[in-house]
Amino acid sequence: MSLKGATEASFKLGGGLTSFALLARVGVSTLSKYASVSIEFRENVVPVDIAVEADRRAGSPIIIGEAAKQLGFELVPISGQVAVKPVTEADAHRILKETMDVSQAIIAARADGKVDSLERKEISQEAREAIRALQAVLAGLGEEP
Repeated sequence: MSLKGATEASFKLGGGLTSFALLARVGVSTLSKYASVSIEFRENVVPVDIAVEADRRAGSPIIIGEAAKQLGFELVPISGQVAVKPVTEADAHRILKETMDVSQAIIAARADGKVDSLERKEISQEAREAIRALQAVLAGLGEEP
């Protein structure tokens, strides 16, 4: 399930399924199956070439990183390979927005007293977006994210 969530997050961060499908060797419906947690599409996992391209487009190794995590590994950037952008006020606003999205997803999920799988997926996706925004700030400060 976490690989499916990572796939969806990578697609979303990379601009969405529709725009990514223009670059991929498969269409929107197939890409959607790769991210679907439906039992019907449980066995449909993203192929490595599409995962690499989706992560490239998303700007970070979301799918590949989750796969590495499932194998007991973590990914680290190669020194000098990550472009460093200076920290700006826009970064502060982005962090505020992304962390607020996490907070709102948690509050909405807890409204009925339980958190279902779809709500966990939404919280996870919002948290990944917030982490990515924070990692961009660390990189802008010249620190390892």
